[in-house]
Amino acid sequence: MTSPAPKPVLIAGAGPTGLMAAIWLSRLKTPFRIVDKHQFAADTSRATILHARTVEFYRMLGLSDTAISEGRVIQYLSVYSDLKELVRREFGEIGAGKSKFPFVLMYPQDLNEQLMIKELEKEGVNIEREVEVTGLVQDDDGATVSLKHKDGTEEKFEASYVLGCDGGHSTVRQHTNIKNDPGTYTQRFFVADVEGEVAVGLENVNVCFTANNFCLLFSMPNGRIRLAGWAPDEIVDTKFTYADVEENVKVTTGANITKVHWFSTYQVHHGAAQTFRDNKVFICGDAAHVHSPVGGQGMNTGLGDAINITWKLAAVLSGRATPEVLETYHSERKPFADRLVNTTDKVFTIATDKGLLGKAWRTVFMGNIVPLLFHFGFMDSFLFETASQVRIEYRSSALSGNNRISNLYAGDRLPWVQFEDGSDNFEPLNSLDWQIHVYGEKNDKVSEWAQERKLGVHYFASTQDVQAKGIPKDAVLLVRPDGYIGHVVEGSKVNNLSQLQEFMDKWGIKSFSS
Repeated sequence: MTSPAPKPVLIAGAGPTGLMAAIWLSRLKTPFRIVDKHQFAADTSRATILHARTVEFYRMLGLSDTAISEGRVIQYLSVYSDLKELVRREFGEIGAGKSKFPFVLMYPQDLNEQLMIKELEKEGVNIEREVEVTGLVQDDDGATVSLKHKDGTEEKFEASYVLGCDGGHSTVRQHTNIKNDPGTYTQRFFVADVEGEVAVGLENVNVCFTANNFCLLFSMPNGRIRLAGWAPDEIVDTKFTYADVEENVKVTTGANITKVHWFSTYQVHHGAAQTFRDNKVFICGDAAHVHSPVGGQGMNTGLGDAINITWKLAAVLSGRATPEVLETYHSERKPFADRLVNTTDKVFTIATDKGLLGKAWRTVFMGNIVPLLFHFGFMDSFLFETASQVRIEYRSSALSGNNRISNLYAGDRLPWVQFEDGSDNFEPLNSLDWQIHVYGEKNDKVSEWAQERKLGVHYFASTQDVQAKGIPKDAVLLVRPDGYIGHVVEGSKVNNLSQLQEFMDKWGIKSFSS
């Protein structure tokens, strides 16, 4: 007797996080609905950057080439003080050897959304707009979600699980026991898309400051100029327009703006929810954590949340993993979110302080120390690895189980390696499935074991670069659907393969193709 089909997953929110969740569930053939209370997708955006780890995820979905062609690789980072250039650092290959995408990609949120919406349309997915979550009741079998449609009709929808991807003021979260009380910086900020003439290079991301002011300036893929900075002290508590910041922008960046296409003001919130799960509900993106714009981490982190939870939901609902796998979403994503909030909070607080500490940071640290660090190359690796999210790891996750060989840990992102023929070890990850990697000699025992479990098995040469990145010769790696190491054993002896089997049995893991 066949078991009944699982109830669909409900995704609340069709921003980048919700759209990414929808694509993964669609690719893994998991039933779902995606709803959004807004009539249209965003046509403006504060988030502008895709980092290397996110572009790697896009590659797994076949979307990276489009994103790169539509976006713009940042070529230089420049720091200006009183219109004098202190630093000009090449940025186009800052992470060379660490990723196929060793750069920072300017690809705003609205373009990200358009890309993913088109992909979902190809797959026949309907995004239900002007449909609002108004209530949610959970039980052991799932969640009953109250939905209000644009014509006023109300619906009770039975979902297996609910993904709250509906932003910092998440309605889904409000109907759970998840506690969330983010702080708010008193300083108000502005963001604007403009046209005009500038005194700094538009091929750069320009960090411009004086002792009393600060502004970012860079060119967007659509040819417009993006400005971001803070409001003058005297209008912090009032509504303001570009005219109120125009003089500060001119003094700080040397820009003469001729046309303002879009102007928005906001206050920055910071903090993470105490838990990312309440029974059948998971929260992702801004619903789970909000933080300052330092490093352009927000959108990228939300996309990572969506990927982490959706492959696990797909596995559990299809009987290819035990429900305990879902517990690892919180334990894997929450620690990173906390570190991110704390780190960006400290940097943001100092950088935007208008007292003596902030002035010292802008004049002494940015004006003297940062140029030296860049000059001697000390910042390149640190900046890339910190901002790109390639260093995110899940070693403490129960799913990783303290498993390791030497310095290669379960829970690490699979180290990226490119070979002499131009191929790399990330190519097979587009299967979005569990797979075996062996770096060394081909082994029939491994191939037979993997074939019996319908796991793809991929052999790679144990090159100097492979070993330099911590992958022991002939080690057998079981790689997760999201490109992180699930389990690793030495060689291919029978007892080592049995360790892999014990791991899979413990978590009920089966290939999505089984």
